[in-house]
This record gives sequence, structure tokens and C-alpha cells, in this order.
Amino acid sequence: MNYQRFNEENCSLIVKTMEMHTGGEPVRIAVSGFPDIIGNTILDKRRYVKENLDHIRKLLMQEPRGHRDMYGVIPVTPDLQDADIALLFMHNAGYGVMCGHVTIAMSRYAVDNGMVEPVSPETQVKVQCPCGLVTAHVQYEDGKSGAVRFESVPCFVFATDLTITLDGYGEIHYDISFGGIFYAYTDITQFGLDIRTSPAADIATAAMVLKRAVAAAVTLSHPEENELAYLCGVNLYSGPIGSSTDTLTILADGQVDRSPCGSGSSGLLALLYHKGLIDEGEVRSLVNSKTQSVFSAKVIKEVKLVDTEAVIIEVSGRAHYAGESTFMLEQDDPKPSFYIK
Repeated sequence: MNYQRFNEENCSLIVKTMEMHTGGEPVRIAVSGFPDIIGNTILDKRRYVKENLDHIRKLLMQEPRGHRDMYGVIPVTPDLQDADIALLFMHNAGYGVMCGHVTIAMSRYAVDNGMVEPVSPETQVKVQCPCGLVTAHVQYEDGKSGAVRFESVPCFVFATDLTITLDGYGEIHYDISFGGIFYAYTDITQFGLDIRTSPAADIATAAMVLKRAVAAAVTLSHPEENELAYLCGVNLYSGPIGSSTDTLTILADGQVDRSPCGSGSSGLLALLYHKGLIDEGEVRSLVNSKTQSVFSAKVIKEVKLVDTEAVIIEVSGRAHYAGESTFMLEQDDPKPSFYIK
């Protein structure tokens, strides 16, 4: 079969991707297939994709080519002079403004694919995200890239010691913190669940009940950009905050993160620092309770975000290559993208 001729004659869309994962969490990189993405700023481009090209996100994230927990990224041209690369993040519900596990994978990918000049023992990659500029450092020795650490945008605590009553679960205590994106942080034992042994579906259900309730009850704000002021998900821990390394993040529309979540980890470290539970420079290991994947994180300095007290967090992890894909959409395909419930 002549696939090139078949594609040209029968397909309305062809997208090529590089497949990676960070601690088991997928990173589907759109290498080609997206048309020009219009916008003066990265937030303009995020809006443009959302309003005009969302059918391609659905094609890559949803069944039959993806699944409910798929995560992807669209590399775009930076509009910041200092940036080496710029990223639009995509998941099962739309487009995130920060993603740490993708930043780790894409920084390694940038080094390996000549988007920056490799330097030993570490290569710096300036990554423009919708939430701001992130600086990554990629290990590079003997022609091979390795582990990655990145310095977050300014992270801050929005609110602490909040309570809300949820149907089926009762009164839940939680905090809200920003690690490039907003998460609610809460002790999973309040739901009668175990962070390691309870089914992931049950944990996701409980987390989504909390997310929807908090999103309806709390008006978020960001010191610089209103477009960042929304709740992405819930970061769960077990027992008193800071007492365990186990964590699990539920984001977007019930998506279960297989990694310890880079943005969730950043917000958690900011929260621990705010509560006086860690010191500057103190390294914390964060373990995904389902996959046992590990990130390490630490507060590296205090900063001001306009008038808000904030901190910069360094998160370290490792990404790996999983393959390459070519996805096509035949013109007469009646099921281009869908989820089942």
C-alpha cells in the first residue's frame, strides 16, 4: 500500500508526534501537523488554539488515538527574547498554563533536537510557558542528555485553612497554592481513602467533587495575569501536611497524573515554606503514590510578585523517550475523537 498517496487522497489531517514520558506521565509532542498558530503573545496563541484548532487537541488527546489521561504539548515560536522554546500544554479538558513534567521532557527534547546548543555538564534551556519564563538545566555528558531540573515562576500561597462541606464526604479542610497554576491541597484521609491502596478512580471522583465545589466557592486572582486565575485540580497528600512523601494530583477533568506533578510540587513546596515546615534549600522527595515515580524539590529563594510574597522552586526529574507516531484522520471517519463515561 502506498501510504503517502493514501494519506494525500483520503486524509483531512495528519499529525506527527514524538512520544515521551516523565515518571510514567505521557508527553505527546506535536512535531508537525498544526497550522500556523496566530498571536502576538503566548496567551494569545493559547486562545487562538482553543478557539480555532481544538479539533486537533481532541484528535491527539481523546480516543481512539489517546485516552482520558493523555497529556500533550504544542511547541510554538517564543515571543520573549530570552526564551529558547515556548510551549502550549494540552490535556483532556483543554489547555493548561503550566506543566512541570512536560517542561522536563521538552527541555531534554530541545537539547537532543538542536533547539539549543548542548553544553556539558548542563545545558540551560529557557522555556516560555503561558504562566511565564521557566529556566531548565539538562544534564549533558558524552553526547547524551539526562536528568532535568527547572526553576519555577514565582509561586505563592493564595489561602490557607479553608473548609468546605461536600455531599458524601462531609467537612473538608484544604489550602490553595500557585505553582505556575492553581491547585487545592488536601489530606486524602478526610475522604476515607488511602493514597496508595484506594482505586485511582475513587480518588479522582473525590478530588473532582472538591475541585468543582472550590471553583464555585472561591474567586481566585493572580497578581499579574487574570487568565491564570483558575483552579486546575487537586493535589492530595496523606496525614498532616508535610508528614509524608506520598502525593497524587488529579487535574483537568479527572485526569490522574502518573508523575509527582511539577506544578503541583511547586505549589506544595511554597505551601510548606509558608507554613514554616521546610527551610530554604531543604530538599524534599515527592513520590507519586500509584507509580512510585519521584521528583525532588526545594525552595531556592524568596521573591516578590508585584506585592505578593512568593518563592522560586527548583524541581528535578527525568523524562524518557517512548516512540514516534503518525496520526491521521480519514475524511469519512465518523469517530474522530471521543470519550466514554
